[in-house]
Amino acid sequence: MLVSISNLPERLTYVVRSYSWLFDPRTFLPDSTTPIDRPIFLLGTQGGGLTLLSRMLRRHDDVVSAAGNSNYWTSADELQNVFGLVLPAELTGLRFKAPHHPILTAPRSWTFAARDLFGAYRKNAENASPKLARTLERIVRSNLRRHARKVDQARFIDKSQSYSVRAGLIWALLKEYDPVFVLVPRDPYVSVFRAANGKAADMKRLAEVLSYADRIDICAEHYANTMRAAMADAARHSFRFMIMRFEDLIADPVTSLRSVCEHCELSFDEDMLPARHHQLPFGSRFRDRWYPIKTDVNDVYEEMIDQITIERVNRHAAELLPDLGYTVRTP
Repeated sequence: MLVSISNLPERLTYVVRSYSWLFDPRTFLPDSTTPIDRPIFLLGTQGGGLTLLSRMLRRHDDVVSAAGNSNYWTSADELQNVFGLVLPAELTGLRFKAPHHPILTAPRSWTFAARDLFGAYRKNAENASPKLARTLERIVRSNLRRHARKVDQARFIDKSQSYSVRAGLIWALLKEYDPVFVLVPRDPYVSVFRAANGKAADMKRLAEVLSYADRIDICAEHYANTMRAAMADAARHSFRFMIMRFEDLIADPVTSLRSVCEHCELSFDEDMLPARHHQLPFGSRFRDRWYPIKTDVNDVYEEMIDQITIERVNRHAAELLPDLGYTVRTP
């Protein structure tokens, strides 16, 4: 993606702040005393509303992410990418240490849960090990030390999409700290159509080598496997889990955010919600994903959704949709 000259300083700031941990010795110090308290993991697909919800939660004074706290609530917030250089393959893999595929190449956003790649990314509690647990704990603790205002009441949040198919593993690695999970689905027909038509960077790239029908099918399979894996892990391990539909979040942000805060055991403050007076911190990406909340973002796609999309979504995900709160459409 080309970056305009006017946006270059802000984009560079974003990158530098994302990887500042490389030059901070606290990142690499052994630490078994910094408390980890109910870490929060947002699950879902790219373009599904995770950024908006994550930013709301990161405006809370107690919440920190992979690259900032409430002073920098638009920072990078995906462990899989920010710490991909040092994380083992089981905890990264979209940009760094990505499994090889001759066609579905990295970086990945809407392909890792589809086709033969899904097996390489899907991890569960059986894949947990003491070494993996120590690694994840060390990274989480280092971020709490670096970013928390009050480390004894800080909460860590992450929205690595690949963790949606690894929720069982994440729970097993951190279960003594009672992790909390929130699945954020977006309408499957809208999500698949917009991703396959180029809103997903890997789909835009693959348009040169794959047919439209193939791209729709891959995205539908990716969506279904992502949601199915997250819900299956929650049912199997009975960890703290809720579903917050993107459409509900944008239609009634006050009620929705209150519900998420209650689930995560965070105090609610209306200033966590997008407001006209908020100034996005310098070094922000996706400046349009804040105020005003766009309640009609699905409408433009509704008018274009075709029969191929409906058929492929139904083929891969029809049995999941009622549990996610969506109606199965008729071609």
